[in-house]
Amino acid sequence: MIQATNELILGIELNEDYAQMTYYHQSVKEPVTFGASSEPEQILLPVALRRDARGVWHFWDGGKPESGPGDTAHVRDLYRSVERGQVASEEGEELEPAQILAEYFGVCLRKLEPLGPGLRPQVMVTVRELTREWGDVITEALERNGLERRVIYLQDYLSSFYYYTINQKKELWRQDVALIEYEHGAVTGYVLHIDRSTRPGVARAERVASQPMDETVRAGRGEHEWRREKDRLFFELLKKVFERRTISTSYLMGDYFNKSWAERSIQYLCHGRHAFQGRNLYSKGACYAAMERAGLLPGRDTIFGGRDMIEYNLGMEMRIRGKDSYYLLVSAGINWYEAHHVCEFVLNHEREIRVVSSPMTRGDNVVHILRLTGLPPRQERGTRVRMTVYFSSPYQCVIEVEDLGFGEFYRPSGLTWSRTIEF
Repeated sequence: MIQATNELILGIELNEDYAQMTYYHQSVKEPVTFGASSEPEQILLPVALRRDARGVWHFWDGGKPESGPGDTAHVRDLYRSVERGQVASEEGEELEPAQILAEYFGVCLRKLEPLGPGLRPQVMVTVRELTREWGDVITEALERNGLERRVIYLQDYLSSFYYYTINQKKELWRQDVALIEYEHGAVTGYVLHIDRSTRPGVARAERVASQPMDETVRAGRGEHEWRREKDRLFFELLKKVFERRTISTSYLMGDYFNKSWAERSIQYLCHGRHAFQGRNLYSKGACYAAMERAGLLPGRDTIFGGRDMIEYNLGMEMRIRGKDSYYLLVSAGINWYEAHHVCEFVLNHEREIRVVSSPMTRGDNVVHILRLTGLPPRQERGTRVRMTVYFSSPYQCVIEVEDLGFGEFYRPSGLTWSRTIEF
């Protein structure tokens, strides 16, 4: 059961052609996808902006600049421009990528103001492939809108696929689940499989088949012949997706698939299986993921082993309140971009930091040593250090240690130490 909350939980899908927003709030029973207009099916938001004469930014449909009388700037193709690190308006004005993305998110957030004044949401942004560059610019853009880093989350599409799936009726995902998507002129099939032999169960989604469906493949065929050929190609792709697998449910993403040409394919797709078609799976999955981070969803016995997930726990043995204890730094099963820990502690006589990594499934613990070379000699418990742990990829962890001295007794030396751990 979903817990009620006065907080605003927001999932945003961002890609080259459109954006979507799905929110959860005490005013609704289930996550709701925001509509761009009064028409409920209009859930795709343009990734283009216009700036009016007052300097206020608005969504722009990408039409002729004069469609907004008095506008001073128009920015189209915003996603690709930010990705390139170069943004310019139609009028030739150069714009900072993080700032224009901040303006875009600001327009998104303004659309949700009727839910209540002064709401500061917890936001999960989902993109097709999460990179360090995208993570940095999205985080900075949301921080410029007044959000704290602790309420900003990021994940890729396959993670959103997982979170959407496991928040449906359990009968729909007792077995494998397929996702079929048309993107960039090709139909691609993904399969979500949960390995229940471990505790917790580990879910993984993989790309299993792809079939081009563009004009090159059409090769001059007439409309009737092309419909038959598309149906045949789609049918062959589905056979590859379903072979040697037990699929309980399939999700078709977008409006590309319809019975006007995919008659045989859709009949095969639905035979003995649940099948659904829609457009907001990713933004809803992002919203569900943010709800889980906020503690609004019940605990579950599965985790997602996506390509962005950390598969190791990191911790230290230390003395806490007089007792030898294990201190957890980073927990396995979270997105690498969310893995960030800062702590301060006092050294006894140690001249090194020992961090223990343990795999979430099988394998031995490994001790990683960071030697504090050049640390000035001091009395026992006369050195306080600050340690920062973060990940630069799912398989690369950075440990940084700074000497803080000890109050008025020992001044900081200014020394820092760093080690990168490769998994």
